[in-house]
Amino acid sequence: MQKHTQGLSSFQVTVLVSLGAIGVAVLYVPQTAAKNAGIDSPFIMLAAGIIAMFFTGIIIILGNRFPNMTMIEYSRVILGKYLGWLFGAVFVLYTLITTAYITRVFGDAMKVLLLPRTPLEIVMISMLLLCAYCIHGGISTIAKVCEIFLLPVIAVIGTTIVFNLQDVQMFRFREMFSNGIKPLITSLPVIFVAYLGFEILYFILPFLKTREKSLLYGMAGLILPIFVYTGLVFIAVGTSGDTIALLVYPTIHLARRIGSAISFIERFDIFFITFWILAVFTTLVIFIYMSVLSATRLLNLRNYKPFLFILLPVYYIIAIIPQNIAQIEFLGQFATYGGIFVVSSSIPLLVISIIRKKGGRNNVQKN
Repeated sequence: MQKHTQGLSSFQVTVLVSLGAIGVAVLYVPQTAAKNAGIDSPFIMLAAGIIAMFFTGIIIILGNRFPNMTMIEYSRVILGKYLGWLFGAVFVLYTLITTAYITRVFGDAMKVLLLPRTPLEIVMISMLLLCAYCIHGGISTIAKVCEIFLLPVIAVIGTTIVFNLQDVQMFRFREMFSNGIKPLITSLPVIFVAYLGFEILYFILPFLKTREKSLLYGMAGLILPIFVYTGLVFIAVGTSGDTIALLVYPTIHLARRIGSAISFIERFDIFFITFWILAVFTTLVIFIYMSVLSATRLLNLRNYKPFLFILLPVYYIIAIIPQNIAQIEFLGQFATYGGIFVVSSSIPLLVISIIRKKGGRNNVQKN
């Protein structure tokens, strides 16, 4: 495989990891966390972020053993031709389902919050076409778009957190850990899913300008998602307690509180939704890119762009199939378990590569 003299900077890696994780879940992560972990949810959110950072490090260490290969390619080297191909096919299926799920959740949220009279199909197709236009420019274009969007997205979410801090009632946390360790462990996988998106590291490491400090910059990409999700969950539970689990989009509730509390800010929730759309856009772009590139490499092809327009209808069809909330949640469960499998498989892949002496430090620059 050819080496890339021009590629991604270390900071762009950080940005891609950050916006890969910060996306559609921003709207409902406090509800999911409170429903599964109750009053312990801020702690579990933080713990899940630390675990995600650990897996980020493992993926980077694994990728650095095969500097010019994506995960689809080096999994065949590690596992063998057929088992490696099967593993790659599972990853393609995971990205297909996850992309469709994000698209559907985005479409439903837009129908409820902003565009009640616009057909769901139009909302989803419009977003998919916009994503395709961005992806057609390549990974460098994706990274530059993410760089532009990162600051406003974080600024709006940070504003929501900061302006709600004064309403947090600390007494609500007095019973933290009162239910023991078992509920914390069982809720961890469900909450961990919010951080998924850092799997993009399976594919972007071959495009780096330099691998020096790639481990540091890659893991740093999860600092902002940890701050965002832990902060939102802490604020939501601190202001509303366990009742936050009854709200469909609790983060919008927090954004509306700003408008009612501060006279010079009206309808901050609309402002928030606008920048949330940017976050969903970047997350979708990253997942579609992973899906298209992995499918291309699985078939031993180089140009992913034809596959981009072949797979767009597939995303749409999968997204439009669910007819009720239960079916949408089933789609989400598939994405959840698939994501956990894809991420956790980095550990056995690394161990097997070391045992079988595949790849190695001699091929890469020192991290």
